Amino acid sequence: MTASRMGFIVNPAAGAGRGHARWEEFKLRFPPSNVEEKVVFTSRPGEAIRLAQELARECDVVVAVGGDGTFFEVASGILLAGSETVRMGLVPLGTGNDTAILCGLGDTALARQALTRGQTRAFDVIRICCREAASGVTRYSLLYASVGIIGEVLKQVTPRVKRVFGRRLAYPVGALRAIWKYRAPQMRVTCDGQSWEKRFLLLCASNAELSGGGMRLAPDAKMDDGLLDVNLAETVGRRAAAVLIWRMSRGRRISHPKLRYFNARTVAVEADPPIEVQADGEIIGQTPAQFEVMPRALRVLVP
Repeated sequence: MTASRMGFIVNPAAGAGRGHARWEEFKLRFPPSNVEEKVVFTSRPGEAIRLAQELARECDVVVAVGGDGTFFEVASGILLAGSETVRMGLVPLGTGNDTAILCGLGDTALARQALTRGQTRAFDVIRICCREAASGVTRYSLLYASVGIIGEVLKQVTPRVKRVFGRRLAYPVGALRAIWKYRAPQMRVTCDGQSWEKRFLLLCASNAELSGGGMRLAPDAKMDDGLLDVNLAETVGRRAAAVLIWRMSRGRRISHPKLRYFNARTVAVEADPPIEVQADGEIIGQTPAQFEVMPRALRVLVP
């Protein structure tokens, strides 16, 4: 791997607030070698998108330092900048780090290796078009895009829950808490031209096997096959929903009359009233929304 200028976007709040300390430790073991570096820190959610757009205009590599939310924002910024040559680096300092794990970057030692002598691999992304306030917004996710109960799950996975339960259990615990509050709305879902209109518990279009700290909602998904793996679950009772989501999160393909699995390239969803749209652990806007796979659109440094 060669780069003349490398930009780092550090989320100090990653890892339930431990991101800054972990970054300082990482930096001590990552001495620069013929590379000009620029380091910027985020101070609020969403800021990494703008920072990545700016760095993509002046750097060969833009490195996201944090967790899945940071990776999502930096990927969105790089792709929104329109550069076809900028590569993305990942330093996993978050709670889940599913994106990094799937890219072969499960720890900071592997991240250092990728940044200093790694290779470039192209991954699919999901282009998400939805509404934010009164205007349209476009983002790019590496793991998934969804509507439904996952939005309530994200609200229940607070920093305290992450600290207490850790990577493996924080999101399943959040899902169980969310079930008792969530009310499934009426949605119209269209996938590659086929439509359904019902009350849905969950619509999830996955680009990757993992999400939410190791949950396996799409065990057959691959990040470079040009397809979305779609889970579409109709509303069920609370106890049935708890069992269904728990079994789905463990990567089990369940035969259930209220659940559909299939592949698609485009997914559109409408709801009245509008509902929240989530991607890679972040709430990014509201419906109407469209999810579309963009084959091998993002170049990532891997070991």
